[in-house]
Amino acid sequence: MKKMFIILSLAIMLTATGNSIHKVQAQSLTDIQIQKQLPRVILSTTQLNLSTADQEIQNPQGNIKIINNELKRVSKTIQANNQEIKKIQMDSLRIKTEVKQLEKEILILEKDMDKRKSLLRDQARSYQQSDKHITYLDVLLGATSLSNFVDRVGAIAAIAEADRDLLVQQETQQHQYTNKKISLEKKITTHADMKNKLETLSANLKNQAKEYKMLRVAQKKEKEKEQTYINVASENVGEYISTVINAGNKYIGNSVYVFGGGKNAYDVAHGRFDCSGFVHWAFAQAGIEIGRTTSSIKNDGRHISPPKLQPGDLVFFDTYKKDGHVGIYLGNGKFIGSQSSTGVAIADMTKGYWKNAFKGRVIRI
Repeated sequence: MKKMFIILSLAIMLTATGNSIHKVQAQSLTDIQIQKQLPRVILSTTQLNLSTADQEIQNPQGNIKIINNELKRVSKTIQANNQEIKKIQMDSLRIKTEVKQLEKEILILEKDMDKRKSLLRDQARSYQQSDKHITYLDVLLGATSLSNFVDRVGAIAAIAEADRDLLVQQETQQHQYTNKKISLEKKITTHADMKNKLETLSANLKNQAKEYKMLRVAQKKEKEKEQTYINVASENVGEYISTVINAGNKYIGNSVYVFGGGKNAYDVAHGRFDCSGFVHWAFAQAGIEIGRTTSSIKNDGRHISPPKLQPGDLVFFDTYKKDGHVGIYLGNGKFIGSQSSTGVAIADMTKGYWKNAFKGRVIRI
C-alpha cells in the first residue's frame, strides 16, 4: 500500500511538470505575431478607370493633349502599382518566415501533446498492480489511519484535477493551433489575390499605354497629313485666303468644341471654339470681318455652286438645323472646322456623315 501511495505522489509530480511544460510552450506560441495584417494597397487613388480609358481609346477626340495627359496618368499608375507589387513581394517573404516559425511551434506542440498522452497512460497504469485493477475507492479503503485516509483523498483529488487540467489544456492548444492555421491560410490567400489583381491591373495598364502611344503616333501622322492639305490649299489661293487657311493649324489636336466659344480672348487662348466662332476668328486673322453665327455668315458673301468650290470657300452642313455647321474648304473634299466631336480638325466631306449633311450651300467671302 505504501508503494501505491508513492506511485500516486510521483504521478502528481509528473502532472505538475507537464503543466509547466505547457506554460512554456503556450508562452512561445503567444509570442508569435501571426496576426499581423498585410499592408493595405489603396488602388482607388491611383487606379485608372479602365472602362473610361478604353472608351477614350475607341472614341478619340483628336486631342493630342488629352492623349498625352492620359499616357502620363497611365505611366504614373503603372509605377505606383509596381511599388505596391514590390511591397507585397516583401510581405510574402515575411509570411513564409512566419510559416516556418509556425511549423516549428506546431512540432513542439505535438511533442508536448504526446508527452501529456504518455503521462495519462502512465497514470492509468499506476492504478494497476499485479494485473489487478485498483480503483480510487480501493485506494481510499486501504488507508491505515484517518490521517492516511485524508492524505489519500487529497492525493486522489489532485490527480483528478491534474487530469482534467491536462485535457482542457490539450483542447485549448489544439484550438489555438487550428485558429492560427486558419489565420495564416487566409493571409496567404489574401496576399496571393492582391498580387494577382495588381499584376493583372499593371498588365492592362501597360496595354493601354501601348495603345495610347500607337494612337499618338497615328494622330501625329494624321496631323502631318492635314498640314499637307493646308499647305497645298495655301499654295493655290491668294495671300489673305492662305492666312485664313493656316490660322487654325495650331489648334488641330489642341482645341475643344464649346458652344458659343471663340467670342473672347480667353476662348481663343485656350482653343475653345464652336464652328462659327472658329470661322469668324480665322478670317479675322486676315483682317476680314464676317458674322459670328452660321445664320449671319451665310449672308456675308456670294453663293457658289459646289462644282466651283475653291480653297477658302465656306461650306455649310445641315446638322441639328439647316446650315447648322460651317467650315473652311481646303480642297480635295476636305474642310477645316471646329466639330463637336473633335474640336478644330480637318474632316472629309466626300463620305460618311459630312457627305450626307452637305446640301450644296457654299459661300465665298
